[in-house]
Amino acid sequence: MVELKNAVFEATSILIALPKNAIDKDYLAALQLQKIAPEKTHIVAPEEKESLWLDIFGIPPQRKEFAIVIDTMRSPVDELRYEKDEGKLTIFLAHTRAFDTSSLHFEEHLPASDLIITVGFSSQNEAERFIESFPRKGAARHIWLPERHPEKLAPSSANLLGRIMARSREDDVFGILWTFITKDDFLKTHSLHEHIPSLIETYSAIAVAPRAVVVLWQAPEHELTDGIIWSRDGALLQALTEELGGAFKQNGYIPLPRFANFVEAETEIRKLLHAAHLG
Repeated sequence: MVELKNAVFEATSILIALPKNAIDKDYLAALQLQKIAPEKTHIVAPEEKESLWLDIFGIPPQRKEFAIVIDTMRSPVDELRYEKDEGKLTIFLAHTRAFDTSSLHFEEHLPASDLIITVGFSSQNEAERFIESFPRKGAARHIWLPERHPEKLAPSSANLLGRIMARSREDDVFGILWTFITKDDFLKTHSLHEHIPSLIETYSAIAVAPRAVVVLWQAPEHELTDGIIWSRDGALLQALTEELGGAFKQNGYIPLPRFANFVEAETEIRKLLHAAHLG
């Protein structure tokens, strides 16, 4: 993700392309990418997807430009003029030869870009075929974002994921999920706390995860309480990292300092969330 974000910042013009069978998740991903640099980013998406999101979420479709393209080698044009009358636009093309209608076609005009991002395509080859006619600046770069699937879990990790889900509770004040994992959970599932970030990724792929997930645990090797805050909202994680005085890393979660116990951990994290204006 860091590489993608840097590529967006470095590019002068960006096209984000979605296939004709794009789903809502693909369009949402494109909208989130566009927010990084909206002034230089254009989304190529199915029109029905834009209309649906306008009706439901009030997100207006992009302004589009369309072009009437004439092959002037086949049908030269000496003079062009147009007239507007009663809701009709008439374009006049003048030349000494008859006009060949096969030399005229209609297309959406896209800005030339030096970065093309494809979202929702089943393979890189499919994505490259879709964008092969896109206008480009110089040696334009193509980044294909493959579909992410939950990782296959070992039985011990699957058991720990079950305990994470069973021990979770939603917090209406902050709009987050709290999970508390005990030493027995690790010992009985024969799993390690290092697996927790990937397990939360898996959890978010099979259930509707809230804006953030706070996972606290007591590892068998010591008496203190550790934890992470996981979120797909990079801005939220960055704000929380700044409150903690740490260096932000784009890995989907931030580690928390150690606490004496679950009670102290929850109390201090609530203060942190208030400081970050989450609740």
